Amino acid sequence: MTTVPAPGPIGFDTLLSRSWTLFRRNWIVALPPVIAGVVVILALMVLVAVFVVAALAAGGLKRGGSPVPVPFFAGYFGIMLVAIVLYLWGYTAMFGMADAAWERGTATFGDGSAAFFARAGAVFVAGIGLFGVGIAALILALPTLLLALLAYPVVTMYVMPAVVSGGRGGFEAIGESFQLVRRFPGQSIIAFLVLVAIWYGISFIGGFFVLPLEFSMLPQGSETVPHAPPIALAVICGLGYLVAMAASMAYSGFFALALTGLYRDLAPRANASPLPPAPSGIVPAP
Repeated sequence: MTTVPAPGPIGFDTLLSRSWTLFRRNWIVALPPVIAGVVVILALMVLVAVFVVAALAAGGLKRGGSPVPVPFFAGYFGIMLVAIVLYLWGYTAMFGMADAAWERGTATFGDGSAAFFARAGAVFVAGIGLFGVGIAALILALPTLLLALLAYPVVTMYVMPAVVSGGRGGFEAIGESFQLVRRFPGQSIIAFLVLVAIWYGISFIGGFFVLPLEFSMLPQGSETVPHAPPIALAVICGLGYLVAMAASMAYSGFFALALTGLYRDLAPRANASPLPPAPSGIVPAP
């Protein structure tokens, strides 16, 4: 029989501090999704460049012909298939590295690759299940006054940690996530809301750098068309926006670490049996 190893779940302040300590030593946890995104964007840029060069070499697009040739569509869909695999690797590897960081205190890309080869199939199945649950939440949005849509990201918050850290199957991980949120609603809801609020706060910082740039381009006086912003303002706002994007990407690694740490603490408690009561008249030793 398994007993609860500690008097209560991990406190949220403790979770944040431990996650931050691990993230400072293992910031590479945030890199796999970034690498996947950069590769996909570069591949799309190469495809467009090849299409443009080929069109110019052929004297432009012929009148009455297809505006986009079939090889371009074939290349695009090929890149999309590769993108699915890359993003599957990116997020599986990120949570695999997060699990390794909690397990040993350090994480490497080898941990991420090992998690991908071991759990990619289950992650893919979980993605199909999440899509189905999302459709159900969308259907129930009006009858539940949008509560189904608001609850959807909360009740599925432990799916990735359950697949990667817990070794669950795709659909099994969705079920376990539901059970953990039902068993520990306070810890789960507070953790999710605070972590997402921090993420949105970082995203809003990027918006602060975009607004001055947009206002500077508005027509003034008798002008009827937007004009170019001052170079200095464009450089400052552009750098600030890039910094905000980098911070948001880095935060995804911290987010994965916090969710993984919370799952590793709550999952054993949900499956554990409570301590048996002491016999009558016997006081347990301190």
